[in-house]
Amino acid sequence: MQPDRRMVTGALAAVAAWPGGAQAAARRAGAAGFDFLHGDWTVRHRKLAKRLAGSNTWFGFDGTLSVRPILGGLGNVDDNVLEDPQGRYLATSLRLFDPKAGVWTIWWLDGRNPAVERPVVGVFLGRKGAFFAEETWEGRPIRVRFTYEDQGPRRAQWTQAFSADGGARFETNWIMDFTRKTESRT
Repeated sequence: MQPDRRMVTGALAAVAAWPGGAQAAARRAGAAGFDFLHGDWTVRHRKLAKRLAGSNTWFGFDGTLSVRPILGGLGNVDDNVLEDPQGRYLATSLRLFDPKAGVWTIWWLDGRNPAVERPVVGVFLGRKGAFFAEETWEGRPIRVRFTYEDQGPRRAQWTQAFSADGGARFETNWIMDFTRKTESRT
């Protein structure tokens, strides 16, 4: 499955708008963008109780994440264990870098509903990456944004946010704070 051209263009435009950002810097980050995430992590999840409803109520739970490179470094795959209060579940992310387009495409597979969801597409600028997709939430069109941030050798963060107004405003609804289990990376 090839990344949607609108999403690639949108991701590059978003990165170009970052302070000091430029598309060339994003392309230089290239296939190494996710290298910081390789290895084993403990995860603290925080989820907004109700999305796109003006909620300020959050709940938290723990999990684990194990990430390993594939395809000679042009991608990676992970195993997630999520200890959600509504029931433990497993999930996987598949991330692939397209060297021609200079973008990453990320698919999320949820063990509770084993189907491949629409991917998010984006780029890294320095230690932070932004990834976007057009989706539907509760019957209405939304824009989805994932961010991944390298916060040093032992910490990283992932966020998910939704926008119901075409990307003018985003509501963060899920945050994963990663803490490395060991210093070694796979």
